[in-house]
Amino acid sequence: MTSISGYVNRSTLTMQMLTQMRWQLDDLQRQLATGKRADTYGALGVGRTMDLEARMRLSRVQTYESSIASVDLRVGIMDTALEQLRKIGEETRSELRFPATYELLGNQTQSQQLAAMNLDEALSLLNEKAGERYLFSGRATDSRATVTAQQLLNGDGARAGLKQIMAERLLADTGADGRGRLDVPAVNGDVVTLAEDGTHPFGFKLSSVTTDFGATVTPTAGPPASFDIDLGGNNPPLGGSIQVRLTLPDGSTSDIVLTATLESPPPPGTFRLGIDTDTTAANLAAAIDESVIALGRTELAAASAVRAGEDFFAFDADNPPQRVDGPPFDTATGLRDGTATDTVFWYTGEGAVDSARNTAIARVDETITVSYGARANEDGIRQVVQNVAVFASMTFSESDPDARDRYFALVQRIGNGLDADDATKQIEAIQTDIAGAQLAANAAKERLEDKKPVLQGIVDEIENISPEEVGVKLLALNTRMQATMQTTAILSQFTLLSYL
Repeated sequence: MTSISGYVNRSTLTMQMLTQMRWQLDDLQRQLATGKRADTYGALGVGRTMDLEARMRLSRVQTYESSIASVDLRVGIMDTALEQLRKIGEETRSELRFPATYELLGNQTQSQQLAAMNLDEALSLLNEKAGERYLFSGRATDSRATVTAQQLLNGDGARAGLKQIMAERLLADTGADGRGRLDVPAVNGDVVTLAEDGTHPFGFKLSSVTTDFGATVTPTAGPPASFDIDLGGNNPPLGGSIQVRLTLPDGSTSDIVLTATLESPPPPGTFRLGIDTDTTAANLAAAIDESVIALGRTELAAASAVRAGEDFFAFDADNPPQRVDGPPFDTATGLRDGTATDTVFWYTGEGAVDSARNTAIARVDETITVSYGARANEDGIRQVVQNVAVFASMTFSESDPDARDRYFALVQRIGNGLDADDATKQIEAIQTDIAGAQLAANAAKERLEDKKPVLQGIVDEIENISPEEVGVKLLALNTRMQATMQTTAILSQFTLLSYL
């Protein structure tokens, strides 16, 4: 016979079951509304570990996608800037190709005025930003890459700009007497001596002396270099020639070639034969001296400007810009380091000497990083800015008889400086580098796009629940609840009298 306590226990158990089913009903209704299997990771049961792992990897994928998007944007802006900078170099070089014209508008040619505008544009391109990030400043992404064109050319307060650096270098290269730091040719009997005025990096350097009339040429060990030209008691033949090769500050060479003549006065490019070798030696010395002074006003002045541009622009953290150690400048014997207080540093970004590409590195996959950084002082970029700036800096005068020759000497050098050079990383090479980084990033993006649905599927499988599945569970729970409630109703009507 069943005891009364048994019925009571069953009633209590039934009420507990109803309570649990009510909780299940609430949870199923939440699942139906949200589509989620649980509202906490703990409630996912054994699947929670896999779910957390999949979510973590999915989060990393989203981080990589964001990084790839940033790389794509930045590289796109950089490539556009570099392409325009490359065109500036090409257009400037095209302007300087012969036949070039020499027509002053004020104190400069139209080509020079265009170069000044191109310089301003080039510096603006190098200060491009993506968000708050400067793209050509290396790791110093919060700093401008360059100064303004006005600061670069004309200085800033007590700090010297390019034009002042060029003026100081010109004085040092030409010297006080305009002979390019060569001594006045000395004559001793029929021996002519050519000599540099000291040991320093300025002006002309005597490279070689040759003749086709048998004079004895004796160089000294140097430095400073010198050459003795001994006629040996024999006058050169009519038409005999002598060649003096001079090395200029920019590394180029220029030849003085003189031929013997009997004309009086001797035409340019000749020396007059005298009645004896002593007179001929004096005439030869005077002709060489005149040619040296003429070259000083033309070829040397242009080479000095190019050299000053190299000293001003080619610097890094270990090698500051160079300027003439003066005053006085026309007798200077050395260069000194420019400082941040007395010299404009045209490049204001990070000045380290490691690979510029490594200044911006982005992780685009679990095991892949891409490098796409750049510095405005890289050789290819610097050469364009440097040559355009030097060309835009020199001025000329209608009243100067040597101005035209000096202009074309400059044009030739600037054109050469803008030509492609296998020894220098050109802008196209920089574009190729960063384009390679972009290609690698986009390839990683494709892999991530394949991986992302798989990881999302794992998460959805563990966390989500279909309405159909919830519906089936609701129907089953409803059936159980009805049966339990019927049982509960019967028990609620049970009395002691019924039991007896």
